[in-house]
Amino acid sequence: MTASGQPPAAEKAPTAAPVEPGAPSKKLGLSRVQMGLIIALVFFGCAFLGGWWWSALVLASIYFGQQELEALLGNIGVKPSRLIIFSAALLMVAAASVDKPQFISPILTLAIIASFFRLLFRSPRAKIGDIGGTLIVVFYMVYLPVHFILIRHVGAAAHLPAWQQPGLHYLCFLLSVISASDIAAYYVGKRFGKHLLYPEISPKKTREGAIGGLLGGIFLGLLNAWLWDFALLHTLVLSVLLVIVGQLGDLTESMMKREVGLKDSGALLASHGGFLDRADSYIFSGVVCYYYIHWIVLQQGLAPEVMHWFHQFTQGAS
Repeated sequence: MTASGQPPAAEKAPTAAPVEPGAPSKKLGLSRVQMGLIIALVFFGCAFLGGWWWSALVLASIYFGQQELEALLGNIGVKPSRLIIFSAALLMVAAASVDKPQFISPILTLAIIASFFRLLFRSPRAKIGDIGGTLIVVFYMVYLPVHFILIRHVGAAAHLPAWQQPGLHYLCFLLSVISASDIAAYYVGKRFGKHLLYPEISPKKTREGAIGGLLGGIFLGLLNAWLWDFALLHTLVLSVLLVIVGQLGDLTESMMKREVGLKDSGALLASHGGFLDRADSYIFSGVVCYYYIHWIVLQQGLAPEVMHWFHQFTQGAS
């Protein structure tokens, strides 16, 4: 009781201070950089081991990403088919793990067909939007990530020790360039950022941060070129491509979150956000790296076909 005889007013509970980006997580006790280093060690370690270690890590990443993407779509009433997604994931990962990339496109085609047929037999009755949601998850969180397994298999037929395998070199190149770009973009943007890059989608990303990310990615790309004896021209071109695609991937995930009205894709990493919040820069970069290696560096697949067609065209024109 107070001196006036009235009951005391209820005291307001102290409001928790918002967690700033990069500040230590109270749940995990880790800063943004510390969390990034732990994740990087896990991924680089499994990449070095290769084989089913790397495949298992990619499959686990697909699972966590699928869970978060499905939750995002659920916020707008879209319910993807888990049966089709999980089946496609297991089949594509298995095909990539035994180095059979020619099976991946047919599996994707079957998943697309099954998505349409699933509409007929689902209970409660599915909607057309559910087909689109299933296809988005299969493509974004299954088809694209399996290319990280295919990259690891490049040159594996030579049966060299792990540290001499080209696939490991290319994978280290990819992971380190995107990681360096993300870190540089964050700190340069935080210190020097004044001009917003795309305020309609991401209110914090700046042009200065994007430039810092580009320079950071190129620097790590050149370091990899020195370590693994990569050609300088390919190093520069691929580094720039990976950074640009990585930043566009980051913006794409931000757009999806804004579309459904969420700040983070999940809470897997506590105050660091969800799995997709940390992996969005990598998802599209894997497929770009894989096809650049095959078509441009190794001159396999599409590149010889285009050159053959161009040679025939020029001969016919003359």
